[in-house]
Amino acid sequence: WPLAVWFFCTGGILFGFGGLWAGPYLLQVYGLSKAYAGNILMMIAVGMIVGGPSLSYLSEKVFRGRKPILLISSSIVTAIWLLFVFLVDGLSPAFLYGLFFLLGIFASGIVAVGFTTAKELFPAQIAGTSTGMVNLFPFAGAALFQPLIGLVLDYSGGVGSMYSPEAYRISFVVFLLAAVVALISVLFMKETLSQ
Repeated sequence: WPLAVWFFCTGGILFGFGGLWAGPYLLQVYGLSKAYAGNILMMIAVGMIVGGPSLSYLSEKVFRGRKPILLISSSIVTAIWLLFVFLVDGLSPAFLYGLFFLLGIFASGIVAVGFTTAKELFPAQIAGTSTGMVNLFPFAGAALFQPLIGLVLDYSGGVGSMYSPEAYRISFVVFLLAAVVALISVLFMKETLSQ
């Protein structure tokens, strides 16, 4: 269950922010053009491309364990959300590129290690079933976080579909809390590399 909680929170963050609310945040808080915001958003995908194989390699060859890299990744995602909460409108566009890239690596690229962990937790005969079941949780997280962030934004004083930096700050606390829960869930995971 700790892995399911981790996937729920990490997937909820990734799909809730990257899949829906990051674009409006960049457009409304920073006043970026759609093209410029799109380029920053693309850094999540670039980070995922880099992160998947890199974090898998680090897990296998450097840390010789799944849990350490999941712990490091979840800690970095938590730190990123601390920055978003406390500097919601105070980040330079260049810094945003970097944060979105890191979010792609550590909230998206890390899922390769997460799925490997799911496979290793169960006997080989049910590896497909175990990874298939775990795959439900990121999407369940998205199904919760996307509308929840919208409700928090509306409650925080949006005008139509326009929201203030303060409204985004309040809504980003939800992502920060999810990141903390994901981090705590890693502490309860079993190491699976040797299995």
